[in-house]
Amino acid sequence: ISVYAPTRTEERRRFFDGIQQYCNCERLLIFRGDFNCVCSSNDKTSSTAYSDASTASLISIINEHGLDDVGECLRNGREVQFTHFQGASHARLDRLYVSLELLPLCYEYSVRPVSFSDHCLVSACIKGNKAKKNSFSWQLWKLNSKLLEDDLFRAQVQTSIEKVENAQKLEYGAKWELFKQEIKIKALERASAIQNEEKRNETLLRYNLQTLIKEECRMPGAFKDDICTLKAKLELIDRERYRGALVRARAGRLIAGETPTKRALGLEKRNARRNEIAEIEYRGVVTREKEEIERAFYDYYSTLFAHTSVQTERFKKEFLSSMPRLDDGTKEVLEEPITQEEVKIAIEALNRGKSPGPDGLSAAFYKSFKHEISPILSIVFNEAFELNVLPPTFLSSHTVLIPKTEDEIKLRQVTAYRPISLTNVDYKVLMKILARRLQSVITELVGPHQTCGIKGRTIFTNIQKARSVLECCDVLNRGVAMLQIDLEKAFDRVPHEVLLSVLDHVNVGSVLREGVRMAYSGCTTSLVVNKSVGKRIKVERSVRQGCPLSPLLFCIYIESFCLSIIRSNSISGFNLFASEVRILAYADDIALFCVNQESIVEVVNIVKRFCAVSGSAVNWDKCLGFWHGHWCSTPSVFLNIKWSTTPVKYLGVPLENYRDSEPYWRRQALELREKAENWKGWELSIFARATVCNLFLVSKLWHVLQVLHCSRVNVQKLHRVFAVFIWGSSWERTSRMNLFRRVREGGLGLSHLFLRQVVNRFIYLRDVSDPFLRTVYQVRLCRTLPEFIVSSACVPGGIHGYLKEIVASCNFLAARLSFE
Repeated sequence: ISVYAPTRTEERRRFFDGIQQYCNCERLLIFRGDFNCVCSSNDKTSSTAYSDASTASLISIINEHGLDDVGECLRNGREVQFTHFQGASHARLDRLYVSLELLPLCYEYSVRPVSFSDHCLVSACIKGNKAKKNSFSWQLWKLNSKLLEDDLFRAQVQTSIEKVENAQKLEYGAKWELFKQEIKIKALERASAIQNEEKRNETLLRYNLQTLIKEECRMPGAFKDDICTLKAKLELIDRERYRGALVRARAGRLIAGETPTKRALGLEKRNARRNEIAEIEYRGVVTREKEEIERAFYDYYSTLFAHTSVQTERFKKEFLSSMPRLDDGTKEVLEEPITQEEVKIAIEALNRGKSPGPDGLSAAFYKSFKHEISPILSIVFNEAFELNVLPPTFLSSHTVLIPKTEDEIKLRQVTAYRPISLTNVDYKVLMKILARRLQSVITELVGPHQTCGIKGRTIFTNIQKARSVLECCDVLNRGVAMLQIDLEKAFDRVPHEVLLSVLDHVNVGSVLREGVRMAYSGCTTSLVVNKSVGKRIKVERSVRQGCPLSPLLFCIYIESFCLSIIRSNSISGFNLFASEVRILAYADDIALFCVNQESIVEVVNIVKRFCAVSGSAVNWDKCLGFWHGHWCSTPSVFLNIKWSTTPVKYLGVPLENYRDSEPYWRRQALELREKAENWKGWELSIFARATVCNLFLVSKLWHVLQVLHCSRVNVQKLHRVFAVFIWGSSWERTSRMNLFRRVREGGLGLSHLFLRQVVNRFIYLRDVSDPFLRTVYQVRLCRTLPEFIVSSACVPGGIHGYLKEIVASCNFLAARLSFE
C-alpha cells in the first residue's frame, strides 16, 4: 500500500482511518510512502510536539496488523537520519513498514538524496528469486547522437573519411564497409570514455551530497546552501537522463511543456513493456516461453518470405499487357548515373527520429557529415551498378513487429503483427534516390484511382469519392454495391520475378530495374522479438514495409489488376454524366463499385484470376460489401462474401454516418473526455496541455473531420473538452478565444477546429482536380454557388452535410475576405 498522507492533521487522521479497510486481508503487507507525520521525537529536529490525532491512528494500524518500521530495524545501516529537509527543520516523513514475517528478508535499507525534490529516496531490498537481467545485444547497438556533438569523435570520423578517399587498392564498396565498421568501433570507444567520465563526476557529486546530508542531520541549517548547489548540479544530470527516457518512451513531444521527472523513467519502462510480446499461440497452444514465442514468429515468417512458384508467363499475357510503357526518352533520363546532388538531397530528406538498421549508424550521423559522405556514397552506388551487386550490409535488415490491434486475444496470433523493416541508412539513401526518380514518372504508370505514396494525390480523395457516390445515389434514387477486398499480407506476398517483369514491361530503365533486383537478390532479415535478434531469414518474396521505394513498387505491381477492372466490358461502375467510379485503391486497400450483381461476379472472377497467377492471396472472410440504394434483392451472403445494407468503415472513416454524423461526434466527445482524464495525472503546464490537445486529441479527430460533416454545435462541444482539460477545471479562467491565439500573442496555440474546418472545405473545393468530384460539385453546387461554379447541368434536390459545409465556408470567407 503506497500512501501520500494529507498535510492537515484532521484530514490525515480520516485518511489513516480509511486505510484500515485495505489492511484487513490475509496477505503480507508492505506499507510505504510519505506519511507527513512522525511516530517518535527522534524522527524530527523541531521542538514542536510530534504526536497528534493522526499519529494515534497510524500507530493503531501498525500495531493491529503486525507491521514494523524497516528503517528502525535496520538503523545500524542508516547513515542519513532524516528523509525530508526544509530549511533547518528536518524529519523522517518517508518510511517503509512491512509485516513481521517479511522483516527478516529485508536488507540494504538506504536513504539517498535526489536533485528534484526536498524529500529523499527511501529504499530497501527484500530477498527473493533474482530476476535474470537481459544482457545487452550488440546486434541492437545504435550510435549515441550525443557523440555527434563531441569534437574528438567528429575529428576521428573526418580522419576515417580521408582514409576512404586515399585508399587505392580496394573497391569503394569494400572501403565503405570497412569505414562503417571503423566508425562503430570508434563510437563504442569514445562513448565508453565519455560515460565513464560522466559517471565519475556524478558519483563524486552524489558522494559529496550524501556527506553534507549526514552533517546536516547533526547540525541543521549549517550546510543548506552547499546542499542546494550540489542538487542544482545533479539536477542537470537528472534532467538529461529523464529527457532521454521521455524520448525512448515516445513522449518526447511533451518535453517542452513538462519538466522531466522520474515519471519519465517509468514511462520508458511502460513503453518497453507495452511492446513486449508476452504470449503467442504456437501449434495450437498458447505459450509464454521466450524461446517458443521467437520460434513461432521465425517459423511463420520463414514460410511467408519463402519462394513460391507463380505463373509469370500467364500473368504477362492476362494482366501485364494492359500496363502503359514509358517512352525511350524518359527511360534515358531515368538511366543517368547517380549524382552527388541526388545523394545530398536524399540525406537531407532522412528523418532523424527513425531507428537505424543493423549497422546502428543513424540518420543524424549521415546528416552531420552529408557534405563529406555524399561524394563517397555516389561512387559506391554507381560502382554497385557496374558490378551488379550491392555491398553486403545493404542486403541485411532487422524486422520489428508492430501490433495491428489492442485486442489481447487477437494479439496471440502471429498474423496480428505488422512486420516493419529497419534497413541501414545507406541502403535507405539509395532507395530514396530511386524513389525520387520513380516518383517523377509514376503518374504516367499508375492511374488516379491509386493514391498511396504518389505526390499530389491523397487518401482523402478516395474517401470523398466513396462518400459522394453514396450521396449521389440518394439524390438520383439509384443503387450501388461497394466491395472492399482484403489482400492477405499484400506487401509480403509480392513475388520478385513478377515485380521485375512489371518493371521490364513499363520500361523504367536499367537503374531502377537493376536497383530493385540488387536490393532483393540474396537479402535477409532478422526478427527482433522482445529485444532479441533472431536467426536470419531469406527474403525470397515481398517488398519491405518501411523502405522508401516500397509503396511505389507495390502501386506498380497492383496496377495491372486495377486496369483489368477498369477496362472490363462486363463491369458497370457508378456513372455520373461522363465520369465513372469503379475502383479506388490506397496501396492494398481496394474498394470496388458496381451497379449490378453481374458486375460483382466479374470482379470476383478477376480477383481470383489475378491471385492465381501473381502470388497474391485474398482473405475472403475479411472481405466486406454493402448494398446501397435501390436493389431488387440484398442477400447477406453473396459469392461467399458477407454483405450488409449499412455502409461500413472505409479507410478509417465511418461511412454509416455520412447522412447523420451527430451520433459519431457525440461518441467522439465522450471518448475525448475520457482520454483527457487519462492525462490528468501528469503535472503539465497549460502550454503542455495545449500541446497534448494538438498532438494527441485533435490529430485523432482531424482525419475524419476533413471528410465528414460536423455541426458547429459539435465543434463547440469538442472545444469545451479541450478548455476543461487545459484549465483542469470546468471554470474557464478567461475567454476561450485566448486559447486559440498564437503563443507570441499571449495565447496557447490551441488548434481552432471550426476555422480549420472552414478553410479545409474551401481549399478542397478550390483545388479539386479529380474528374468525378469536379462533376459532383458542378452539378450539385451550381445553384448555391453561382459566383464560383458554372455548369450546364444541375442535379435536382437540396444539399446537406458535407456539401452544405462547403457552401457555408465559401459564404463565410466571401463575407469577411475577397475571392480576388
